[in-house]
Amino acid sequence: MKHYQLRALVAVADNGSIRAAARALFLTQPAITKAIRDLENEIGLTLLVRQSRGVTLTHEGKMLLGRARMIVRELERAQEDIQALKGSAGGRLTIGVTPLAGLTVVPKAFALFREAWPEIELNFFEFTSDQLYDNLKNGMLDFAVGALPEERLNRLNSNTELISLPTSFAVRRDSPYATARSFAELQDVEWLHTDITGHFGLFISDIFRRHDLRPPKRITRCTSQALFYSLSMLTDVVIFWSRLSLEAPIVNRQFQALTLDEPLPDLKLNLMMREDGQLTRPAEYFISCIKQIAADEQRRLA
Repeated sequence: MKHYQLRALVAVADNGSIRAAARALFLTQPAITKAIRDLENEIGLTLLVRQSRGVTLTHEGKMLLGRARMIVRELERAQEDIQALKGSAGGRLTIGVTPLAGLTVVPKAFALFREAWPEIELNFFEFTSDQLYDNLKNGMLDFAVGALPEERLNRLNSNTELISLPTSFAVRRDSPYATARSFAELQDVEWLHTDITGHFGLFISDIFRRHDLRPPKRITRCTSQALFYSLSMLTDVVIFWSRLSLEAPIVNRQFQALTLDEPLPDLKLNLMMREDGQLTRPAEYFISCIKQIAADEQRRLA
């Protein structure tokens, strides 16, 4: 297996067709076709199924793709390190985030990073916890910052807690529930959350039972962040967020944290990496910026 063959396979998978892969790699379609055909002949397996509207990977193709993606990206990282040794300030950095990271430490870390590495091509991808885990394992991401369920974190060999964030329930500022001081006042309100694990409904129900109240009838899951924000802005729902997120100027102008007599769990923000992945110099520097910002915020919250 040769690098150009694996690179062609990754490009076809990412772009959905031979033609689009050729455009992405600045090659001709026959060159991509030959690379894939030579790879199939070498390993004795069919990797792609050609269709009128593009191509799909066979089961064998999908199995190879994960390894191919990791090899291609690691070679790119090696080339970037070599260019850096020669004095080049370019390269590419791909970072996975969850919404909590995007609302807290990553923006300030980005600004700090840009002062030192203005020419690096940066790519941020917001993923669900499952997608974040998978794309760390297959090498697409240099590293990730976010909140993952405990069971996912335990399956990653390299993860570091960055900051523990106090939380609060909140509503939009002009909501009739903005002055609520008890859960009894919120019993018939709709509760909106982004949790994909199924734990949030139990969490809310347990709180109400501790206050000798019937659990809310309407607990709505919304895993679309854009829709979650729109619903939170336009309807009288209660949301659960970190206080640091609620302090962000753009958020603070719109939402009011509720003062309720109930201790709430902190949200843990973690730095996640592949144990076998070697970081490039820009990745190491961005991580140092994230750790610095997280430490500053943790001291401020203490």
